[in-house]
Amino acid sequence: MSKHRADALRKWADGSLPSEAAVELIVSALDGRVLDGPWIRTDKRGRTWFDPDVATAEAGYLSGGERRVLSVASSLVSDDHPVDLGDAIPGLDLDEIRLVLNALAHAGGLPSVFAEPEEDHHETR
Repeated sequence: MSKHRADALRKWADGSLPSEAAVELIVSALDGRVLDGPWIRTDKRGRTWFDPDVATAEAGYLSGGERRVLSVASSLVSDDHPVDLGDAIPGLDLDEIRLVLNALAHAGGLPSVFAEPEEDHHETR
């Protein structure tokens, strides 16, 4: 994952809770694998943004989980790309579900609702 690309996206999203949530989902979910698609656009002046129209049109080659995460991110930044959470969430693993739910909370102006699970340090007998 490109730290520069992630930072540029965060700069683009700054000040818009739904856009911030979408960017963090793109950067964090699935080890950042959806960060490197054609939906991350950069113009001649070096400005970077997430394009949900390109994400919708070009996501066909991605895995099911990658498409689901990208569809949630697209819905956060554009009213033109609604997502049915009943279709998007099943099939995601627990880490991605947690990231999606936290993105939705952030977009709504709420704190993270699900923390990363702590490692169990208890010995089993």
